[in-house]
Amino acid sequence: MAKLGPIISLKNITRQFTAGRGETITILDKVSLDIQRGSFNVIRGESGSGKTTLLRILGMLDTDFDGDYQFEDVSVGDKNDWYLDELRAQNIGFIFQEGRLFDHMTMRKNIHVPLEMHGMRDPTKLGETVKKLEPTFFSAKEIAEETLDLKPGPASGGQKQRAAVMRAIVNKPSIILADEPTASLHGEKKEEVVQHLQLLCDAGHTVIVVSHDKVFFDIGNQFDLENGILTEARSEPPSKAEPIPSRMPAEGASFMWGWKPRAPFSILLAQAIRETLFRPIFLSLILVSLIVGVTQVSVFTSVILGAQEYVNEKITQGSRLNRIQIKPKAKDRGKPERFPLRAEIAELAAVQSVVPRRATSTRIKVLDGSTKTYSVTGLHANDPEYKLLTFAAGGPFTGAHDAPEVIVTAGLLAEAYDTSAVGNGTQTYQDFIGKPLSLIVNRYNLKKKLVGEEGVTLKITGVILNGEGGRQLYYPNQTLLLFDSLIRDRKGVFTLGEDAGINNWPNAEKLAEMTDFPWEDNLQVYASEMKNVLGLYSHLSKIGYRPESDIWDFKWALDIQDTAWRIFLPLLVLIVLSVAITVAANIFTSAKLRETELALWRVLGMRRGDIVLTQILATSFSVFVGALAGLALGTVLIRQTKAMLVSRAQETADATGGDIQDFDAIFASVNSFFWPVIIAAVIIGVLAALYPAFRTAKTDPAKVLQS
Repeated sequence: MAKLGPIISLKNITRQFTAGRGETITILDKVSLDIQRGSFNVIRGESGSGKTTLLRILGMLDTDFDGDYQFEDVSVGDKNDWYLDELRAQNIGFIFQEGRLFDHMTMRKNIHVPLEMHGMRDPTKLGETVKKLEPTFFSAKEIAEETLDLKPGPASGGQKQRAAVMRAIVNKPSIILADEPTASLHGEKKEEVVQHLQLLCDAGHTVIVVSHDKVFFDIGNQFDLENGILTEARSEPPSKAEPIPSRMPAEGASFMWGWKPRAPFSILLAQAIRETLFRPIFLSLILVSLIVGVTQVSVFTSVILGAQEYVNEKITQGSRLNRIQIKPKAKDRGKPERFPLRAEIAELAAVQSVVPRRATSTRIKVLDGSTKTYSVTGLHANDPEYKLLTFAAGGPFTGAHDAPEVIVTAGLLAEAYDTSAVGNGTQTYQDFIGKPLSLIVNRYNLKKKLVGEEGVTLKITGVILNGEGGRQLYYPNQTLLLFDSLIRDRKGVFTLGEDAGINNWPNAEKLAEMTDFPWEDNLQVYASEMKNVLGLYSHLSKIGYRPESDIWDFKWALDIQDTAWRIFLPLLVLIVLSVAITVAANIFTSAKLRETELALWRVLGMRRGDIVLTQILATSFSVFVGALAGLALGTVLIRQTKAMLVSRAQETADATGGDIQDFDAIFASVNSFFWPVIIAAVIIGVLAALYPAFRTAKTDPAKVLQS
């Protein structure tokens, strides 16, 4: 059963504006009006009488009035904008002068808009809904000629206006609000629109027409508006048809509802792409700024990452770029303390740690039964050298570093064991952890003559990819000293006994006795950061040492990386600001040019959140395309630069007879940072778009009625 009472009730509505000189002008003066459900109402008046202002108030587009506006017993003046947007979108269908159809869509697509804005996604349902209405508004001939599939441009004025009427009612609003619907029509076309509006009233719609066209003056309830004062000229009972019920916003909805998108994502995405492609000037500005910026970013990022990859690769291969090695001064070599300045060096702010080392060698039985000699280094507990080892299997020595253990490279392991199965995937390096490695320790007499050998077995605890400078294995430092003490033992005082090694290793007391001798023959100083190495190198030179460092072989790469960073950071800030300003200016300017179109979207049911998301999607699309093009151009520049460096290096090597410098190696592939750059660019674009997008979303929908 239909609800009783008026659907709209205005009581003493007064609307005033302030003129340029501060003068107050009254447009509506205490207007009272009741609109009955299912009635046909005509508000007539000449230009300047206040019709447009009253229309905006009735359409809930203007709430800056005095008085009371009740819609279904809800006071409109007390509600937030988001609530009025929902109330308007659910209950009012607008018919504008000249239709106000979107020119880029077919008329059929225009009619779909209110349905899509309210969540109808199924193309079949959309088509069926429009087809049911089509015979009411278009002739059989027009339907056969697929008139609705024309864009508004080639369609006649009457066809456009009928399509506009269909768009207004397709969502079955309870109220049809028509603003001068016949202003651009003549003769029979006017009568067609009048008849259609009457049919809508007979179908249960409440119709409100604002017009000064006499074609409406003998229909329904007539109201005259003159100088802001409304009077009733004629009344007529409402249609006997069951009125279409109003739809109110859900109970408990929050103010955030207005910022939650309503339309399907596919619709908003299509709208975003259209906005982007139909704004070639703004799109070009974004693309140019992004292509130039991302190209520069990609080149400098390639250098920075490439130089780091180059350095990391050299470290993996055994280079120690954050370490300096010094040997005792000549005057200190015969002293028990060969490095009296050790404590002073360790206290330097740039020093991470200072570790004494002993250089030695060892003999190992290999797979064919022969023995080979390898250089070896000892490792201490918590040794900083561990951070420079890349383990393929296993790990560091056990806690006290006093067990018979060994860490070997993959290369040495292949000489001691058959590792061919590792390559085909049936075996891994982990399978060799815990296996024994056989060593031979030489014994000499007082005349330094080789008098015998002792066999020792150590347990493999780790397999690494590369050792320092080609070194193939590492011992716990105590084990290294133990073997050296046996070699130094000319009198035969020490012995390991039979089956020495894994199954028969000296206890802690015996180890301490055998390794107690002045063994430090070099000191390794680890810098806390690689950038501190040069400063430490200079300091150690000044206090009388002759430092050695691998960094000199790769300083050029580090210098290039440092220079790239110095240029890259301010450049990045400049690019981010440029992109952000371009995006924001694009949205603000475009919104100003398109404010009537945006307002029309709002009137047709698009929420503020829909507009925000559309702007963000449009920006993301533009930025993505620009970043993609920038990376493509960066790839070309990097390839050309690498080719040029290779050519120049070859020419220099041919001219000097020296080695070819691998300067081109410091360029990392764009693939290594492709997605981070794309994602970063889109994030920057979206962040830059947020504020102008929210401002754009507040476009006043009343603008569509200003003309």
